[in-house]
Amino acid sequence: MFKLLALDLDGTLLNSGLRLSDGNAEAVRAAMERGVQVVLATARFYGIALRTASRLGVETPLICSNGALVKRPTDGHELIHLYVDHDLAREATTLGDERGWEMFTTIRDVTYMQMRPGIIPERLPGGLKIAERQSEHLDEGPPTCVLVFGEEAVNEISSRFLPVYDGRARFSINRPTNSAHYVILTHPDAEKAHALGVVLKELGVPPEQAIAMGDSESDIGMFRLTGLGIAMRNAPDEVQREALHVAPSNDEDGVAWAIRKFLL
Repeated sequence: MFKLLALDLDGTLLNSGLRLSDGNAEAVRAAMERGVQVVLATARFYGIALRTASRLGVETPLICSNGALVKRPTDGHELIHLYVDHDLAREATTLGDERGWEMFTTIRDVTYMQMRPGIIPERLPGGLKIAERQSEHLDEGPPTCVLVFGEEAVNEISSRFLPVYDGRARFSINRPTNSAHYVILTHPDAEKAHALGVVLKELGVPPEQAIAMGDSESDIGMFRLTGLGIAMRNAPDEVQREALHVAPSNDEDGVAWAIRKFLL
């Protein structure tokens, strides 16, 4: 019997418009009413994860920044907080500032982003701030991660920095089939699977009694750790091959499908 469900956000629980559908929300709440614990695991920063958790009533530790940060929403206690190499963060954000990349840099409890059309600063989630140049904020504290979107950005970061910082940082490159490609720069030990293992121990749930769902390369470790790995239909083929089951896509309420099939 499965007691826990670990869910990626982008491309899994959230649809292509980055919204939580009513169908998925209702299914997650139904699973929790049955006693299933739900854990959110995302490349996004804490504020985004917290917003989704609050909508669902999830109170388990949140796995953020691909495992670089694990934080309890109930009291703010950090189970894990790893920092990306400061030199790499400075070089990458300086280049990103110059190129105008879509980029998010997390330092302490703040995530910085560029101003873009359609953004209303007053309506941004908690912890998200506009910065003209993200590199200028790196003296405020150790950076948790740098998240960069776009195929050109992913390719340039990989070719320019991976040979220099390999072993000193983790370059998690994800190429979803229905959304922008991205790379997240973190501490070399930051990994969703490791973070999930810590959360499982915290909650007293054996890995074999957990289900993990995701759509990207960074979710494969969670598939291997848990008793049941489920990939989304919108996941790349190499991710689907690592899962025991494939759910309908994130635009077809694949999470709700999996909950009905395996948990209700």
